[in-house]
Amino acid sequence: MSAFPDYDLYDAVGLAGLVQNKEVSARELLDEALTRCDRVNGELNCVIFRCEAEAQREALAVDISKPLAGVPFLVKDLGPALAGAPLTAGSKLFSKFIPVADGEIVRRFKAAGLIPFGKTNVPEFGLVPVTEPALHGICRNPWDTRLTPGGSSGGAASAVASGIVPLAHASDGGGSIRIPASCCGLIGLKPTRGLTPRDPVETTITDDFSIDNVVSRTVRDSAAALDAVSNGGHGRFLNELERPQQSLRIAVVRSAMLGSSVAPEVKLALDKTVNLLQDLGHRIHEVEPRIDYDEAATAFLTYWAAGAHQTLEGAEGIVGRKAARHDVELATWTLGVVGSVISHEDLAKARTAIWRTTKAFTDFLNIYDIVLSPALASLPLPIGKNKTTATEAAAMRLSGALKYPWLLKGLLKLIAARSFAFAAFTAPFNMTGQPAISVPLQWTEGGLPVGMQFAARAGSDGVLLRLARQLEIAQPWAGRHPKVWSGNSLFQAA
Repeated sequence: MSAFPDYDLYDAVGLAGLVQNKEVSARELLDEALTRCDRVNGELNCVIFRCEAEAQREALAVDISKPLAGVPFLVKDLGPALAGAPLTAGSKLFSKFIPVADGEIVRRFKAAGLIPFGKTNVPEFGLVPVTEPALHGICRNPWDTRLTPGGSSGGAASAVASGIVPLAHASDGGGSIRIPASCCGLIGLKPTRGLTPRDPVETTITDDFSIDNVVSRTVRDSAAALDAVSNGGHGRFLNELERPQQSLRIAVVRSAMLGSSVAPEVKLALDKTVNLLQDLGHRIHEVEPRIDYDEAATAFLTYWAAGAHQTLEGAEGIVGRKAARHDVELATWTLGVVGSVISHEDLAKARTAIWRTTKAFTDFLNIYDIVLSPALASLPLPIGKNKTTATEAAAMRLSGALKYPWLLKGLLKLIAARSFAFAAFTAPFNMTGQPAISVPLQWTEGGLPVGMQFAARAGSDGVLLRLARQLEIAQPWAGRHPKVWSGNSLFQAA
């Protein structure tokens, strides 16, 4: 039985308005979210831990003057801590780690009135663009449970898309907000580097590239959340949505960036997006930045491996002992071994490549306002498609034992190529620190979402949100809902 059957009719800002006007209580909203989680989580496996008692206490004590007062919320099981809840990072290594204090961004979420009641599923350490960890099991896409919801914020995206919560915490170190947003038909903004707080938590592989935010169904929810947690937000992003949209110079990237090719359905979606933007009065330019994407991919992988090594080496500070092979998945251990043989020269080359990539995009965005590309090079992958093969596993064991640098680095590139074939467009903007957003603009004939990625100059997060709002009005997606839907009616933004 629903505690609040009209839950689907509102986004987070709308639900908070009801709490502020005393039309519904925070406890009723929480009970509804818990009921919905019970209804679909057995099929989706998006929520892997619940802290109901603490959430119920917070709901009863909520300050209804807060901008997101009483809205049920979920925190990703990677990065910032939720006090009293396990912070496993999807790994057996940290399965017993229970922080006693909230991380800074969680404190800010709570200060805005959000009520966290659980943690969402992630791949181990957020290393891959699918959510199938050995520790917590496979997370599935509400649009088609045979498919991945993406990663690493796959549990968050699955929970929001299925209607459990209107928005959820997510983080992005190589596309981990935008990838699942595209897979699950949501808004996913990776903010400008440094705009939101990060805690120095050892369970995060790439602090240099990572940033926290949310995934949501509506643009205004994303703007409201960014106002709540960003450094100096104070309503500026919601206010940005009220400004008139100017004609923008939009450069279209059709090449696969870090990947090798783009699927036909994705190419068609990009064409439709270009036509829509032209109809809205934007100026389209068929031009791409001059970037050595092979060099950029190598630099990204170098940092990724070095981060894995550092995380495994630093585990002793959390679990009281050094990490062992049986503590983590084989691919994670191999990545850490690769990181152990990376030289100072390798890191210096990677830093130079990242600088060159950043300068190229910065120079390009001094000419054009927006870079448009697909968010992903293909549709959501089938469950298990990204799994390590038997041959790869054998090679990992051999290379891990021998520790030949040339063999390890070659294996890393081979395995990473599979992830880049899917997530081809997101990681460059983690390296550069510029904001990028995935918008659920297009859908296949079979009903799967195809996200479009828009990137902008550093600090232009408001420009991206305002453009996304214009697109949301021009081509609404709120009336769509997936096959696995926890509610009783279609969602509509208030």
